[in-house]
Amino acid sequence: MKHLHTFESFLNESVKNVELAHAKIEDLPKGKIFDDAKNIEKIFKKSKHSWNDVIVAYEKHEDEHHIVNVNVSDIHITQPNIQSDKVKAMIPNINKTPLINVVQFSNGEKAIYDGHHRLITYWALGEKSIKVNLVKL
Repeated sequence: MKHLHTFESFLNESVKNVELAHAKIEDLPKGKIFDDAKNIEKIFKKSKHSWNDVIVAYEKHEDEHHIVNVNVSDIHITQPNIQSDKVKAMIPNINKTPLINVVQFSNGEKAIYDGHHRLITYWALGEKSIKVNLVKL
């Protein structure tokens, strides 16, 4: 009987976490481009490098990537908006999604190449540290 109670508590906590994550997404400021766009520039620092610079750097050194744990707050974004519906759909299955690709530049900045929606999903779920594919330059 106690095991059933623990499982019910787990399910209730999971539902609560999903609801809290949805609320965090809804509370983000309205973004541009998409009907469901939310702006994430107040949560994450914007990279000093363009998305194009980051993608070129990552793809040039992709075979040198390492899987490492990185603090979510240390990742700099290269796009200011996400689609909230896409993020909400990821919330229940975030652990089944591919790792985020990140480039660490010589100045130490870690910029995201691919995975803005996954990054904001981890943030909404309260994750402090995540595994990423990291390329160090």
